[in-house]
Amino acid sequence: MAIQFKQKFKRVNQAIRLKESLLAGNDTLIAWWYSGFYKNRMDSSQPHVLVIFRKLVAGIVSDEVIPRRIPLTALGQVRIGSVWKGDVCQAETQWTKNRFQVDFTAGAWRFTSLEHARKMRQAPPFEPETFKLQYENDQNWLIEFDLANGGKLLIPCIEFFSRCYGRSGEVKRILATYRWQGQADSVMERLYAPLDTPDEPGKWQVRLRKRLVKGDVVFLAHTKYDPYTQREAKSIYAQIEAMHDPQQKYPAFIKVAPWFEGPAELCVAGIPFDNGKSFLALQVVGMSDPQGLLILRSRENSRDAEKPAPEGSPEAWAGVPDRVLVKYPDIVDLTGNLEPDHEAGAMEIQDPDFEILGESRAVIDVRANQATTFAGPKSDTPTPSTVSGGETHGSGKGVGYASIHARPVFESHGMVRDMWEAMLRLQTTRPDLIQALSWFTFKDGFSSDRTPRMIALEPFDEDAEATATARRFPYLDPTIPSLRGVLVARLTQSDGPTYIMEIMRRPKRIAADDGELKDAEESFQGLIFRLTHENQLIPWLREILSRIRHENGVFKRLTGSCPGIADSFSHRLSSNLASDCLPCESIVLGAIAKLKGRTSPADLET
Repeated sequence: MAIQFKQKFKRVNQAIRLKESLLAGNDTLIAWWYSGFYKNRMDSSQPHVLVIFRKLVAGIVSDEVIPRRIPLTALGQVRIGSVWKGDVCQAETQWTKNRFQVDFTAGAWRFTSLEHARKMRQAPPFEPETFKLQYENDQNWLIEFDLANGGKLLIPCIEFFSRCYGRSGEVKRILATYRWQGQADSVMERLYAPLDTPDEPGKWQVRLRKRLVKGDVVFLAHTKYDPYTQREAKSIYAQIEAMHDPQQKYPAFIKVAPWFEGPAELCVAGIPFDNGKSFLALQVVGMSDPQGLLILRSRENSRDAEKPAPEGSPEAWAGVPDRVLVKYPDIVDLTGNLEPDHEAGAMEIQDPDFEILGESRAVIDVRANQATTFAGPKSDTPTPSTVSGGETHGSGKGVGYASIHARPVFESHGMVRDMWEAMLRLQTTRPDLIQALSWFTFKDGFSSDRTPRMIALEPFDEDAEATATARRFPYLDPTIPSLRGVLVARLTQSDGPTYIMEIMRRPKRIAADDGELKDAEESFQGLIFRLTHENQLIPWLREILSRIRHENGVFKRLTGSCPGIADSFSHRLSSNLASDCLPCESIVLGAIAKLKGRTSPADLET
């Protein structure tokens, strides 16, 4: 029976083509369900995932299913609800998006499936009318969480594995393909390079292999040091191996558990059911990090050292081709049946962004003190038109390596809060730069509480001289008596305190690149200053908080009156921001750098 599909679609421009995987002519297909693992007969270095497609015609989803085997590393490109034609993704389903507070602790969740519920004579996890599958006794496992409202959250295990076990396809490929340890190509050997320094008590140290991305480090740190995570990660290969059908008639339906214990937050997209109390998550959009010990991150192939290599040092990475980020309209063929050539070029392919919810895990990048090699010259290997996420083997096939990964992005709580969160994180990751952090109000004085309070701007007296625009400025919403606040943060540094001020912004709506409206806020510069004498703080604050109303929030016009040194700074994001850095960290670092070496207001740039 055909399905009337009422979901809306959003057009996308994708840079990959699954030439050998779909082969559906001119039909329009929708990726409907993930349905188990197969070992890959053509390329043993990465398994296949069976993806169920259905034909889509004029809003009607055909009851006929079209199973296709997709390489595991490409699964992030073939999301449930993605619409394909001519082997290229044309659109994505706009599922309902929601956030849930859950508990990852063992015993607080369970595995379920339609087949399991039938065997246990229980009600199915969801009714067929919620999301129609090929079989009423479908064997694919889901993780089931109880919700506070009495409902439940269901997440397919393969989707959870694809999105939540690290950010790169390489991590998933390794976990699903190799034995844990005891051989040269074991999981441990492929994930972790030997440490340059001994482990430090109270810290987790991870040296990433060259194919991994920085965003993998939180998962890999737990996999290395947390027995619970290690046990769940080990089970992936063990289950695929145990359930492998040599005749390949049946896929391996594996269980994938949450990889850490404790409270967690999930952002998912899918279908609400049970009168809105329950939710079937078809896509994982984001997840919170587990909190724990500080993570020290380094890389096997890092060229970043405090001191360059001495004259005459050997070259490293000579002949390695540049890695190119593939962007539309360039199209490359992504294969799962051929391994990359040793000498071929590499390409980066981005999966949909992954949102890091709540407070991100503190990670410090460790730089070697002394480089021992120079970077050798790059090869002039042409950019390949076909790429694979598998293990390099042989040559002459014309297949390059595809580094497929999701970019971690951090949710914004507004610029003022984002700046505060960035300062908090830098206090942990850069104690050499920020030794202590506190906020200030006239009522509370200085406080190191992690939740900051702000100083409310005072409205003008009725008889005060002020323009109409200035009179509106102290209010976040001029139609209601809600005053605009100003954050005053003190960063204690080795040579004394530095202050940063940020103004609360009014929310607004702007047009996004795709034409849809999105939430945004006003744009203001921030202010950074240092005082000649600390007893000047309160008089200076009272002056600037009064004058800023007349200047409509433009700090740049007031820096010259600071009893010390001051400068305004913008909030443009750094183009070389680390993949798992809070966006505002680079802004804070740039603001601090503006005052470096200055000793008087006369030294400031105009």
